[in-house]
Amino acid sequence: MSAHARGPATSHSRPATRLLLALAAALVAFSLAAAPCVAYAAANSSTTSTTTSTTQTSTTAPSSNDKVSLSAGSDGPGSNITIMGSGLAADAPVTASFGNLTFKLPLQLKGDCTTNAEGGLAGCTFLVPSLPHAQYTVTVSDGTNSLTATFTIPVLSIPDSTLMVTGTSLGLSLVTQLVTRRVVDLDAERRMKAEVSAFTKEKREATLAKDKAKLEKLKKRELPMRQEQAKVSTARLKVTAITFVPLLAVYYLMASYLGGFTVIVAHSPVPIPYLVGSNGTMALFWWYMLSSFTVSTLMSRLLHTTP
Repeated sequence: MSAHARGPATSHSRPATRLLLALAAALVAFSLAAAPCVAYAAANSSTTSTTTSTTQTSTTAPSSNDKVSLSAGSDGPGSNITIMGSGLAADAPVTASFGNLTFKLPLQLKGDCTTNAEGGLAGCTFLVPSLPHAQYTVTVSDGTNSLTATFTIPVLSIPDSTLMVTGTSLGLSLVTQLVTRRVVDLDAERRMKAEVSAFTKEKREATLAKDKAKLEKLKKRELPMRQEQAKVSTARLKVTAITFVPLLAVYYLMASYLGGFTVIVAHSPVPIPYLVGSNGTMALFWWYMLSSFTVSTLMSRLLHTTP
């Protein structure tokens, strides 16, 4: 493709769009770089965790005042998980087990694993055992009272899940861009964009100058131009029609394989409201959306498929 044909694809980039793209790309890069470090630190951690978040947990308790929760409801083997609880016996040491219907594995607890005067528990941690992907029950007991919470070991742990979702985003984006180059007449699209821009400028100048004769001429040109613009734009809709169902199917299969749309697949070094949990984790849906936006934007610039 000639330099002339590529020109319009980059000359009209807006600073705000470039800044947003740069921030998203930086977050993807930082997350991919940080994921192995975070996973290694979690697997080798021997210090007390003070995490107090309660994301993605499911609890079963005798009453609304008696409950136990975990700092994460899903994570890979070796991850450091903090137990928080209430409604236990006062000033009592606790034990915990990790298991399902067929077995119970005693957990080696670290940190402050004695309840306070109100029967509350905080700062007691354990490492997720090396067990297969499944949903397990964490049981906490003071010797008399027992409370439970559910915990899921995912199919893939961070950073493998991070790389899988990012790689899937890259592959799907590449397919979309190749279909775009096949279906859309990019040169015609760029010419139409330049024509519309010139027409709009000319009409604005004629309006300011109150040039009625010129406005009448422009009015006669406007309808045919809009019709041609609609034809060119229809090609973009064809791309969506071709790729929407396959892309949705791939995303659904990936989510099913990893364990659901809310399974944790990445760590983020940047706190983003709604996207990143209080413990610095990102669920599949948000990480996939961020990866797809970043990768598709970069890919469209690289392959010159932007109008």
